[in-house]
Amino acid sequence: MTSQPLHLLSDSSTAFLSPYLPPSLPSDRIFVTLTYAASLDSRIALGRGLRTQLSGPESKCMTHYLRAHHDAILVGVNTVLADNPGLNCRYRVAGKSPSEASPRPIIIDPTFRCKLSTGSKVMLAASSKEGKEPWILVSSEWHAAVSPSDQVHIQSIESLGARVIPVKGLQSDNRNESWAAILQLLKERGIRSLMVEGGAQVITDLLVAAVQDKSGSKVSPVDVIIITIAPVYLGKNGVEVSPASALDHCYDIKWEPFGRDVVMASFNRKARSAY
Repeated sequence: MTSQPLHLLSDSSTAFLSPYLPPSLPSDRIFVTLTYAASLDSRIALGRGLRTQLSGPESKCMTHYLRAHHDAILVGVNTVLADNPGLNCRYRVAGKSPSEASPRPIIIDPTFRCKLSTGSKVMLAASSKEGKEPWILVSSEWHAAVSPSDQVHIQSIESLGARVIPVKGLQSDNRNESWAAILQLLKERGIRSLMVEGGAQVITDLLVAAVQDKSGSKVSPVDVIIITIAPVYLGKNGVEVSPASALDHCYDIKWEPFGRDVVMASFNRKARSAY
């Protein structure tokens, strides 16, 4: 697998993004950036399981620039099944190899549906030193009763460097508990900054999630929201990103054109700053 490096962003584009990048100083929690591309009617795909290209070349370059500034990138299993993403960084960083510049791929997959293989793009990126091996987060309950066939599959991909990690509390009926468990596990494994890219269920869940901070207060785990808006409509059958109730969490909002797209960047006022 050989990926073409992306063109460098302009000075004005990097200046626009600079305030929203993860801080260099250590913190007692993970810095979380939620970022995705959407149509004018707030859709991220034409339909369930349909890979849909929304970002133009300039905003795609921005996405890879953001990847270069995060320790890990997280997606849900449905995104892996629909898009077969590489989850690596093609933005070249001075003094770093493509693998070193790439974030650690994190896949939320409670019942191990992704069934990665040597032909999966995320595994190809790792084997060709253009990315890192993925961590697949599964439910500890599922892992305790794993079938023999799944155990063989797990052993196969772990022999290639991937890791299947059981997470206590990772479940579909308690999203807040799941996010708290995920972030705690990643923090314990040295992840200081996390970029969440999708899909729709992951994005929607994270927008309304509330986790407990060290003071005992319930806060959002999201620090920064960066959304690429493409000048297209995907229609009523498209996959929509929309929380169940109204949200007004964004502040210090800035807009910037990236080619044909427009990017909105903001901080989340519901996140408790620890920086």
